[in-house]
Amino acid sequence: MQALAYTEDRHHPKLWLDDVPDPVPGPGEVLLRVRATALNHADLHQVRGGYPPPPGESTIPGLEAAGTVESLGEGVEGWRAGDRAMALLAGGGHAEKVAAPVGQLLRIPPSLSFVDAAAIPEVALTAWTNLVHEGGLQRGEVVLVTAAASGVGSFAVQLARELGARVLVAGRSLERLQALLPLGAEAALPLGEELPARVRELTGGAGAHLVFDLVGGESIVQHLDCLRDYGRLVLVGLLGGGKATVPLFALMRRRLRVIGSVLRARSRQEKATLVTAFGDFASPRLADGRLRPVVDRVLPFARIADAYALLERGGVLGKIVLEL
Repeated sequence: MQALAYTEDRHHPKLWLDDVPDPVPGPGEVLLRVRATALNHADLHQVRGGYPPPPGESTIPGLEAAGTVESLGEGVEGWRAGDRAMALLAGGGHAEKVAAPVGQLLRIPPSLSFVDAAAIPEVALTAWTNLVHEGGLQRGEVVLVTAAASGVGSFAVQLARELGARVLVAGRSLERLQALLPLGAEAALPLGEELPARVRELTGGAGAHLVFDLVGGESIVQHLDCLRDYGRLVLVGLLGGGKATVPLFALMRRRLRVIGSVLRARSRQEKATLVTAFGDFASPRLADGRLRPVVDRVLPFARIADAYALLERGGVLGKIVLEL
């Protein structure tokens, strides 16, 4: 099969498609013939040498894919060859075939194409994990999503809406954020020093209950200031950098909580539990269109190097999907 190969380089990794052996599904896995796969910033970090896969997982990048089940590993029940599935992966998705843990599969509703399905697993489970499992978002609460025009952010907006929350979004481009208003965002705000004041204006002076933060860096100080007392911030991404100087007394005085979170490094068992909970809530909503991925563009698999360059350049609304 063909799969993404790369020379690991912090600044200018070289990417190409190479012939590699087909994966063999182990116990509790299925072999998925990939029809579409999507890109995430974690893939960029991996080819730069900054985000290796968990031990024992595929070294090929790619954290989500959609396709048809080709064969079953030992002990797999409830699936058969030919079934359409989308998979949350710890690696291996940027290839023609991938061995996927059965607990991390979701059935593709008939209304969804392979392209749309490929844009769902990583962003959807990241949103679910950090809004619900880590963030404890409740109906009627206010959530602020930063870098909301991203794939994860755009799905988090819809999921928070379906959970009954009020959703505010922030980002660098107000123009791109406008596309999130029909998806459930109440207001689009610019990142920066004025963000806390704008959030308080929209919340009667109180602030948000939860910040779903994909930015991090020094901006986290402003994002913490968007919270009301006893609020919580879940740090999901580091688009703004990996270091910050935080006024700790303000955290203590206002009883704020900062929760760090990753998805890829979680165990297969924990991921399976999250996938099941998400599927129970989201499958009917994916089937009838209440939840849908935002796809910026679709490229053929042969142009995977171009897709990585586009993601790195920025300005993408939602996901870049590769079609095989």
